[in-house]
Amino acid sequence: MRGQRGFTLIELMVAITLLGGMMVLLYSGMVFGLRAWDAADTNGRRTADRRIAMNFLRREIGETFPMRFKDSMTLKMAFEGKENRMRFVSSRPAGIAASGLSLVGVEVEPGEERGVRNLVMRRAMPDDAAKDFGPLDKGERTVLFEKIDNVTFEYYGSENDFTEPTWVDSWDYAARIPQMVRVRIRAADGTMLPEMVVRIVLGEEAGCLESAFQRVCRPRRSNT
Repeated sequence: MRGQRGFTLIELMVAITLLGGMMVLLYSGMVFGLRAWDAADTNGRRTADRRIAMNFLRREIGETFPMRFKDSMTLKMAFEGKENRMRFVSSRPAGIAASGLSLVGVEVEPGEERGVRNLVMRRAMPDDAAKDFGPLDKGERTVLFEKIDNVTFEYYGSENDFTEPTWVDSWDYAARIPQMVRVRIRAADGTMLPEMVVRIVLGEEAGCLESAFQRVCRPRRSNT
């Protein structure tokens, strides 16, 4: 019939062009949405992982055990507190099949990727005649936080029962352990993780076999 006619070539090209533009816009929107979803999911998982690691670290520090190194000449607690490193004895064993206490060290170490640093925890069983944290050099390595710039520790306590406790950057009182530990962690992108202040539950007398009075202990006997 004369009243019917098809699309012209120009009309068809215009329609295809418009359809192509709409498809490009739709695809771009989908890609943007997927990237936003992936970013949110990644950030959520990173936040959850960091929260779990912080709770784990808090529990380990809080359950520090006041073990004494086996030295019959001096009284030295198995605790080393530096500004960027902390070593102590945990009440938790070094492994699932192990029992007893474990030596623990926490500090920033280089990661497998070049330029990446991680906050690492090392665990090892204490030697029967342990006089230092030497076994930690070959201890089991666990990454607590990935892509970390640095970590700083502060310690709250006093040298004896007659001085006021204060916060210090380095714990230099060999015969005592601190009452609290503050941990600050800076990520590689410059952001600061939530500050942690952990109270150590057990005092020095908890690890004593003999005690003259509270917080004053003599070294362990050589046959213990």
